[in-house]
Amino acid sequence: MGNELVTELQKLEVSGVQFGEPSYGDLNESTFSELEQMLTASERRRNNKQYQKKVAEAARLIEKAVKHPHGHVILREALRVADFPTYFGDVLDRMVLARFSEWVPPFQAFMKTGTFRDLTRTSRKTQFRGGNETLLQVGEFGPYPERGTSSTDYSWKGAKYGADFRISWETMLADDLGALTDLPGVLASAARIAEARFATGLYVDANGPHASFFTTGNTNLLQSPNNPVLTITSIEQAYTLMRKMKDPVTGNPIMNGPAFLVVPPALEVTAMKVLGTPNVFYTPMGSTATPAPQPTINAVASFGLTLVVDPFIPIIAASANGDTSWFLFANPNSGPLGPGLGAMEFDRLVGMTAPLLLQRRSQFTTIGGGTDPRGPLDDLDSMTYRVVHAFGGGQLITQAAVASNGSGT
Repeated sequence: MGNELVTELQKLEVSGVQFGEPSYGDLNESTFSELEQMLTASERRRNNKQYQKKVAEAARLIEKAVKHPHGHVILREALRVADFPTYFGDVLDRMVLARFSEWVPPFQAFMKTGTFRDLTRTSRKTQFRGGNETLLQVGEFGPYPERGTSSTDYSWKGAKYGADFRISWETMLADDLGALTDLPGVLASAARIAEARFATGLYVDANGPHASFFTTGNTNLLQSPNNPVLTITSIEQAYTLMRKMKDPVTGNPIMNGPAFLVVPPALEVTAMKVLGTPNVFYTPMGSTATPAPQPTINAVASFGLTLVVDPFIPIIAASANGDTSWFLFANPNSGPLGPGLGAMEFDRLVGMTAPLLLQRRSQFTTIGGGTDPRGPLDDLDSMTYRVVHAFGGGQLITQAAVASNGSGT
C-alpha cells in the first residue's frame, strides 16, 4: 500500500482534476458559482510548487508511518504540526482520485456522457431533429426551399451525493493504520457504485428493460416470440429490428445499427459463445425429398458487437428478469453518417468529474490562541472529511436500443 501511495501521489500535476478546498459549508443547488470559484482557487494553490513539495513530504511521511512498527508515534508527532492535517487531506484527495480512475464503469461505452451546471432542471435539449430530409429538385433561378431543425426536450434528473466520515483522535494515534490507508479505496468505490447504479437505472427497472423506454409502441422491445432468451437467432432478430428503425421526423432510415451487446453477469459466458462462435449448425425439421441447404456461418459474429457486462442489471431488476435481460445499443458517439445515436445520457457536474474531498476546519484553539496541536479536531475529538459527487442523466432516443427481458415466456 505504501509504494502504491507514493507512486500515485508523487504525480503532483494531474491534468483536468479539481481538488477540494480544506473546508466545507452549504453545497446546495444554488451555489455553483461559489463552488467553481472554490475549485479554481484550490487548483491555483495546488499548482504552487511549494505546496506540491509539502504534499509529497506528507505522502512520504504517511508511507513511513504505514511501514514502521512505531508508526503511531510518527503520525502523532506529525499531527502536532499545524499544516500537516491539511496536507494529509490532500493526500487522501489524490488517493481517492487515483482509485476513482482505476475502474471505468461499463455504461460509459454505450451512453452519451457530458457535463451540466444546474441540478434543478428537469429536461435537457440534447438532440436536434430534422434538417436531413431528402433534398428537393430546384429549378432554374430557384427558389430554394428553406428547412430547419427542431430541438427535443428529454427528461433529465440530477442530484448531489456524498457522505461524511470521521477519524477519531484515538484511531489516528493507534498502531493500526489500515483504516487510514483503506479510506481512499472505500470512497472511490462508493462514488463509482453510485454512478453505476444511477446509470443502470436509466435503462433497467425492477422487472428488466425499463418500461417507460422499451415498449411495443417504440418498436424497441422484443416480445414475439415469447420474450426471447439470448441466442444467435434472437440477436439476429434484434439486429434486424434496429436496422429497420426510421427517423420519426423525416421517415428516413436512421442509418445506424447496434454496436454493443449489454448483458448481466449471468449471461456473460452465453454472450461470449454467441459472439465468438464462427460457425453454426442448423438441424432441418421433418423430412423432404430434396433436403434444403443450410447456412453454416454465424452472422452475429460479423456484426462487430462489443460485449459489455453490467453487474448492476440484476441489482436494479431485483423483482424479475435480472439475470435474463439483454440489450443492444447503438454507438452514442459516431455513426455511418456522422454523429451517433445515444439511448441514454450520463452527465457530471462541471468541475467535479471526480469526487470532491473536503475537510472540516478545527473547532478549537489553545488558550494562547494557537491552533489545536492535535490537529483540526471537531467537538467529538475527530477529524472529519466529506466526500461530494454530483451527476445526473436521462433517457434519449428510443431508436438507439433494443431489449428483451429474456424470460422466454
